[in-house]
Amino acid sequence: MSLMSRLLIIWISSIAFLFAGGVSTKDKVQKFLTTSIKPNKNIKVLGFHIAKVVDLKDIPGWKAYILTIDIELLKQNNRVITIKDVIFSNGKYLSRAFVDIDTKKKLKDKILKSFSPDAPLSYYDDEHLLYGSKNAKYKLLVFSDPQCPFCMDFVPDVIEFVKKHPKDFALYYYHMPLSIHPGSDTIVKAEIAARKKGYKDINLKAYKADVEVDTKDPKKVLQVFNKKLKTNITLDDIKSKDVQNRFSNDLYRANKILVNGTPALYINGKFDAGREKMQHLMDEYSLK
Repeated sequence: MSLMSRLLIIWISSIAFLFAGGVSTKDKVQKFLTTSIKPNKNIKVLGFHIAKVVDLKDIPGWKAYILTIDIELLKQNNRVITIKDVIFSNGKYLSRAFVDIDTKKKLKDKILKSFSPDAPLSYYDDEHLLYGSKNAKYKLLVFSDPQCPFCMDFVPDVIEFVKKHPKDFALYYYHMPLSIHPGSDTIVKAEIAARKKGYKDINLKAYKADVEVDTKDPKKVLQVFNKKLKTNITLDDIKSKDVQNRFSNDLYRANKILVNGTPALYINGKFDAGREKMQHLMDEYSLK
């Protein structure tokens, strides 16, 4: 069962719901959800948005409405998260699901797997600009975890590439430590603090130094970080309000556009699934 299904009570028949006529389908769906999504004791629904409408080629007349829903988790220190779900409508009926009769797989799962919201223009701000020009033709936005092996293999190459082509490319960098890497939270905060203290190229150096830690203990993580990078970051530094705000804001923005893995790369606001377009651009520029 999806997080949406567990957290919300949605009064929709398991088969379909009949709409009244005379209004656009999107408006009908919007109105229906406004009156039908009900909170429970664990959550507060802050709002929802129809992020995308997709025509169903195999089911003529039907469309998929991809939703993003902001939820406050009342039993988790009022943490706000964004989740996504899909409902279907042909303008007269609304359904929660279609199932492939041969594979028994839900169509909504296939749609959600391929969906990623665009990165808003507001994400391309001065605070997150790491290298390159704000007026560059290609504005890259990356969410990365310093201990993620895929990030360590990919992100340093992108950084070096942008440094070589600062007029055509700009790199906006967001921290997204994953819970599976115990020391990432502290490493990220140390990187933020180091940049604020004036240390240059600290993100790139952290990747190249391969700061390996297998503990969550901030004091022990900082000892390794400072030794590897020749910095002097303290516990007070990473607990500062500025560092904590940047750390929280990066995670919040990742959540808002449903980033669920690293590295996640956007080019001019569009998600580059598999990072294929970026690789093509890097290959193209290497020939110039």
